[in-house]
Amino acid sequence: MPAANQMLLSDLAEKNAIYSPAKSFLVEGQRRITFAEFHAHTDALATGLQARGLQPGQRVAVLNHNSITLIEVYIGAMKAGGAALPLNVLLSPAELAAILADAEPSFLIAGHSYLAKLDLPALAAAGVQVFDLDGRHPDCAAFADLFADPGPPTDPAVSDDDLALLIYTSGTTAEPKGVMLSHRNLICDAWATCVARRLSRQEISLVTAPLYQSGALGSLLGNLLRGNTIVLLNGFDPEAVLAAMERERVTNVLFVPVMLLKLMQYPHLDRFDLSSMRTVIYGAAPMPPELLKKAMTRFGWEFMGACGATETGPAYIAFLDREDHVLDKDPEKERRLASIGKEGINARVRIVDPHDRQLPPGEVGEIVVRGPHIMQGYWRRPAETAEALRGGWYHTGDLGRMDSDGYIFIVDRKKDMIISGGYNVYSREIESALARHPSVLESAVVGVPHEVWGESPRAFVVLHPAAPPLGEEMLMTFLRQYLAPFKLPRAGIRFVTSLPRNASGKVLKRLLRGNEGEDEA
Repeated sequence: MPAANQMLLSDLAEKNAIYSPAKSFLVEGQRRITFAEFHAHTDALATGLQARGLQPGQRVAVLNHNSITLIEVYIGAMKAGGAALPLNVLLSPAELAAILADAEPSFLIAGHSYLAKLDLPALAAAGVQVFDLDGRHPDCAAFADLFADPGPPTDPAVSDDDLALLIYTSGTTAEPKGVMLSHRNLICDAWATCVARRLSRQEISLVTAPLYQSGALGSLLGNLLRGNTIVLLNGFDPEAVLAAMERERVTNVLFVPVMLLKLMQYPHLDRFDLSSMRTVIYGAAPMPPELLKKAMTRFGWEFMGACGATETGPAYIAFLDREDHVLDKDPEKERRLASIGKEGINARVRIVDPHDRQLPPGEVGEIVVRGPHIMQGYWRRPAETAEALRGGWYHTGDLGRMDSDGYIFIVDRKKDMIISGGYNVYSREIESALARHPSVLESAVVGVPHEVWGESPRAFVVLHPAAPPLGEEMLMTFLRQYLAPFKLPRAGIRFVTSLPRNASGKVLKRLLRGNEGEDEA
């Protein structure tokens, strides 16, 4: 039994059913579910899981795209005393098998179309009970069978320090690791999201980013705590997004920069009534200041920048507030648009040297953070947990600096920093210079081996579709206005049609390092 001073994240379902039973919580196409219905459904699901043997702390994996059912599984598993284990639908069968072998779930609930990615005999041999959401697979139980008993679940013997969510990192720089988040972590995350985003109880939030990754989960948690309506889309399509914003009178959205870019490029943007929209929260990938300024001018909405990580719960490390988004040509204010803002309400942030000593304002070091939302650790990886959380601070792996006013500027990932001829070269600085060229849509810079200098920068550049012809030497001449000679991408500029990304919009630089010639225009 939870102690008297504890609260589980799953308790929020009952809270909202009491406060706003008839209010829509989740909207998915033509389907919508109220808070009362959500509470009843997740109670019944938890009861079904317990009846089939789920014990406190066991994992319930779910493999499905954004949907009402996906969120019901998350909360239902927690109500039963288990932990939700979201799986990325874009992963290959081998990648999914590796995560499942590491996490050892007791249950796996999957959309019918994703079952082909799973080794069902191996899962059965491991004792995993697999359920088909559509109930059509001959070798799986039907998800509907879990709802045979609509009664409330037995109160689980878990505390708010127990595991609630086991979510795997995206693997942009290394193999995915399971991040352990407790009920307390997630409650603190939800509270910080509400405060940072200034969520009222009248918000209607659109979520297009995948809910098996941390960025969209932040939106889910904050709106669940506040009792707001969430409109779900499966992926980002500009027309579908605009239609949903108009139809549901959406007030705020979470976009990664590439989504904002695609929305601005949509030729029929002006056909939609977006008068209900107030706020865009952006994050998950660096926001080019030039793109941000264009979006602020084009839409006139309020913008907020959020920077977090799976390991931070996924609450914000830092937050660039709406008041910081100004276009009055004040150089200092425009400079801040390139920052991630100031430390989050739940977070303490420092910039430290390789010996974990705090650095003074302006000096570049690793960004470290602590707070009640920071992960418990990596699943079954004690050595990596100790390294990441040494000294009581989570070491982000990002290099940055903090100015005298507390604004934090990310310089690069530690693993992305290029050491060329003894000089530290930051890929984001080169990318920012490339973004100044009117023909450049987006870019990514990586270091490649060089026999003399050790490493040398190479740039991958996507041009605007209507841009005039632009050659490598022309672009290099342009860059000389903004970069010292040792920072120029002397390993070449590759013009490509697109950059490889994961589902959350982050550029997969490891693919660029290993497959530089792919996808060339």
